[in-house]
Amino acid sequence: MRQYKVYPSAIMKKDYQPKSTIYQMKSKVLLILLCSWYTMQAQSVTVTLDEAIQQALQKNKSIEAAMWDVEYQQQLKRTALDVGKTSVVYMRGQYNSYTKDDNNITVSQSIPFPTVFTTQQALHRSLVKGSELRKAVTENDLVYQVKQVYHELQYLAACEALLKRQDSIYTAFVKAADLRYRTGEARLLEKTTAETQHREILNLQAQVQADILIYQEQLQVLINSEQPVQIGQRSLTERTWESPMDSASVQSNPELVYFKQQTEVTTRERKVASARFLPDITVGYFNQTLIGTPVNASGELATKSDRFQGFEVGLAIPLWFGPQAAKVKAASMQQKKVQAEYEHLQTRTQAQWQQAVQQYTKNRNTVNYYKTSAVVNAELILKQATIAFRNGEIGYTEYWLAVRNAMQLQENYLRAINALNQSVVTLEFLAGTR
Repeated sequence: MRQYKVYPSAIMKKDYQPKSTIYQMKSKVLLILLCSWYTMQAQSVTVTLDEAIQQALQKNKSIEAAMWDVEYQQQLKRTALDVGKTSVVYMRGQYNSYTKDDNNITVSQSIPFPTVFTTQQALHRSLVKGSELRKAVTENDLVYQVKQVYHELQYLAACEALLKRQDSIYTAFVKAADLRYRTGEARLLEKTTAETQHREILNLQAQVQADILIYQEQLQVLINSEQPVQIGQRSLTERTWESPMDSASVQSNPELVYFKQQTEVTTRERKVASARFLPDITVGYFNQTLIGTPVNASGELATKSDRFQGFEVGLAIPLWFGPQAAKVKAASMQQKKVQAEYEHLQTRTQAQWQQAVQQYTKNRNTVNYYKTSAVVNAELILKQATIAFRNGEIGYTEYWLAVRNAMQLQENYLRAINALNQSVVTLEFLAGTR
């Protein structure tokens, strides 16, 4: 995160030429940047923070991909009761006698043991739930990024406003220094340094405006907008965390909830693998001719119009348990792995929460200090120094130091508010709140 100093520290060289070729080139570059920036603002759409979040959740492609994953798992859920293909076999030839016209039709179906269906259904329900929780993780990450970028744009807008104020101060400073120089009350060094500091403020303005464009492009990508985007809430106001700060708040963290649910998925996968040890049930039906076979006590023989039918029931028992046992063992290893990952994530998230709470407390205290003391004093210093400089009570060096210190306090205050707001965003991300 870039920090902007709102005061210059340039040291003028003796042979410095204010209207040199280098300065003219810098002025042209600055003019191009300003024109580009204002053109982008004119063509852009304005969104509030809530609107940006809603548009991101509706249009961002990562959310769309997560939604399709949920649909995918829901469709796979319907395969839990798949019994496999039915076998239909037609046989014709001499299977009963020398007669070549005997035929047999056999229909058979192998059905997994009912326990397999039960465990597979439970597994697919877990997979659907897991895809939904994964979507919640994606949404939480996206909202976090949108908030970060939006608050950074608010900070840059505040820096831009402060730099504009500095520009007006240094413009007046340059005029006063020029007048003092022409009346013989000041040296050329004072006048030249004042002009250089003024140009440095213009350069900082161009940097801030360039960074605003960068973050606006990031926001445009996040909300998947076809037009450039700018924020509608430009004022940098401090945010406050009102919820409890104990570590229990992270239990609703979407990523933590997702990994916890993944331990359930691996448990279901192991149960499905274990259920595969059970035998498959085989059922069948046959219908055939037995031409030339006696059909009654009188010795009447069957013809091709006589058909004989029956059914078969059996069990398909695995004789080689090694491969399936390896699958069960692999599923157990996967279960232990996911459990370890969940416990690690839980420890890490709790540590991140404690750090975020400490960071928030530090930033809150810093903002309170600047708001109640430093900023008030900065305004007083700036006002008194300006009056004294105009009345000739203080010289250039004293005035420059006073302005620099006052502006630095105000810039530090803006940075402190931005840090406070970003720490609130982090707490909301870890707690899974919007």
